[in-house]
Amino acid sequence: MDAVLASYYDFAFIGMGCGNALMLMQLEEEGLLKGKKILVIEPHEKEKNDRTFCFWMNPTEMDSGFLAPMVSHAWSSVTVGNGKQALDSMKYYRIPGAVLNVRAQELLNREQVNYVLTGYSCDARTDGEHGIISIGNQEIKVQTVFDNRPPSYSAPGRHEARLYQSFYGWQVKCPNPVFDPSCFTMMDFEVEQEDATQFMYVLPLSEHHALVEITRFGEHLMSADKADAQLRSYLLKRGIQYEIEDKEQGAIPMFIGKTVEQGIGQLWINTGERAGKLKPSTGYSFERSLTHAKNTVQSLKRAIPMEKSASKRFSYYDRLLLQILRDRPEQGRIIFTRLFAKNSAKQVFDFLDERTKLSDDLKIFSSLPIGTFVTAAFKDLGWRVLALLKVSSPFLLASVLALLFNLLDLMPFAYAIIGLWLLILGIPHGALDHLHVLEKPSGRNIAVYASVYLFLGLAIYGLFHWSSWLGLLVFLLYSVWHFGQTDVVHWRLKTKGISLLWGSYFLGGLLLSHWSETRQVLAEMQVELPVNFMDKRMVWAWIIGGGLMFLLLTRNRAMAASILALIVLAAVPLIPAFAIFFVFQHSLYGWITLKNVLAKPSFKLWFKALPFTLGAILLFAVVGIFAPFTWGQVFVFLAALSFPHVVLMSRLYNSRRRSSIG
Repeated sequence: MDAVLASYYDFAFIGMGCGNALMLMQLEEEGLLKGKKILVIEPHEKEKNDRTFCFWMNPTEMDSGFLAPMVSHAWSSVTVGNGKQALDSMKYYRIPGAVLNVRAQELLNREQVNYVLTGYSCDARTDGEHGIISIGNQEIKVQTVFDNRPPSYSAPGRHEARLYQSFYGWQVKCPNPVFDPSCFTMMDFEVEQEDATQFMYVLPLSEHHALVEITRFGEHLMSADKADAQLRSYLLKRGIQYEIEDKEQGAIPMFIGKTVEQGIGQLWINTGERAGKLKPSTGYSFERSLTHAKNTVQSLKRAIPMEKSASKRFSYYDRLLLQILRDRPEQGRIIFTRLFAKNSAKQVFDFLDERTKLSDDLKIFSSLPIGTFVTAAFKDLGWRVLALLKVSSPFLLASVLALLFNLLDLMPFAYAIIGLWLLILGIPHGALDHLHVLEKPSGRNIAVYASVYLFLGLAIYGLFHWSSWLGLLVFLLYSVWHFGQTDVVHWRLKTKGISLLWGSYFLGGLLLSHWSETRQVLAEMQVELPVNFMDKRMVWAWIIGGGLMFLLLTRNRAMAASILALIVLAAVPLIPAFAIFFVFQHSLYGWITLKNVLAKPSFKLWFKALPFTLGAILLFAVVGIFAPFTWGQVFVFLAALSFPHVVLMSRLYNSRRRSSIG
């Protein structure tokens, strides 16, 4: 099958599975294959009958398309549980995989096709104008690539159930006429469940022939021995004598997690499971792949944008059902039986095809055990919130925990935890400036550096004692700049001038939402405010309105978590609220930047910072001896201590932003 490869092709098909076979046929249907150069890359020769495809469709639609000649059987009614019902305006169709393969091969034989058997060992990318496929030492340009390779999936969260639909079937021949060739059994639950959702799937091919298949929805695949035992028991209980003519087995992933691979516009198009066309909750993919092929080919033909992604609403339904099947597999039998018993087959199939309206969905859910789904919805919400907190924002997680401590009147424990993290991260992150400022941080260089550092700090300390108002103004200006710059650099935001705006918004929201405490701290800093009033509506307008403005401007997920944390911290006292922000966002982001710049592990950096960390603690103790302890005086000390750090880190951030732009 191998041939000398050209340097350019109009179409390349990586894998001729169902998704690409349907895409090929749809291209032929629209007359887009004629005269085109085609490359087909396969992992191996096609097997005799590697798969059987079943799907429901309106007969009129079937007769008007290219599928009709490939259909081996069709059924007009269905049985689920003990209930039988007509499919009304639809039929259930079967196309053997071997027939689909032969039809695809017939089309390819008429065109200019090169085949490559590589085991999918090809590199794939785009240059913006063409798809680029590298095979060995040869690079091939392709106008449009259809990629049908099996996808890899991102690691699942607790809220993402990962089940398999494993099936094992016998095609049997019976001496007596025991099957109804007009009715197929979609789910017969009269089999052992074995801590999963298991059912028998029966496709009568005639009165004497049928495919009888045991199917399992579960985290573990069904073994061949247990499947044989289930099939044997099922047939014997019904007094069916049989002879096995053929066997079929396989496993379909019922995964919610997004695939790692992404299609790239009109150049590189994923198909089949790789394009997300395998419905996680049922394992059906044929009709979804057919619709995808029709929409994609129309987009190519008319040079219009590709179809939009699948509805998030139905992805949510799938996620809940898979969670139930994983955690409460005994509910599977009840759910599927009620689904068909209390709704018409047409309604169910439209729902499974994701073609219903929300009002239709609510009607269908009302026929199901609603308590089971409500419980699953709350569990899913809890898991997703926890996942968001853990992955995207330690700051938000710490804020929520502080709120819980406050509500439970356990704030002394919160203070202890925050104090520990101040020693682990808060103070050390500001004690590493010598490592990125000095080329040789030792000896005389360190002495000069420490002297300048102390001089700058004493200048700010003296400014506060000369004019509290002026000292406060300078402190606030460089604080909002530094806090904003740290976040913006970490989030890699490019919007001009956003650092000062974000810092002002966040620090302002933190202080204004604790106005009475802020006023007290300012009084301890010798800053008396003439007005003792702050309208709460103005505060929340600042926090909510400003937050929405930033989200519309940046659409940044981490910023959204910070805004949510700011809202949560409004219900926590000022000092722990500020400390949580300082440690779990500001110091953490600063530490990550320094770690990347200095290219050293965290434990080594912590020990490098230790002398200056101890120096800062000693300096604070000395100041405390000569001045009464108040939170106002603590902030004056922090203002003096942090000013040199702000200046040096600003230089570092600016250099990193310039280098990233350049």
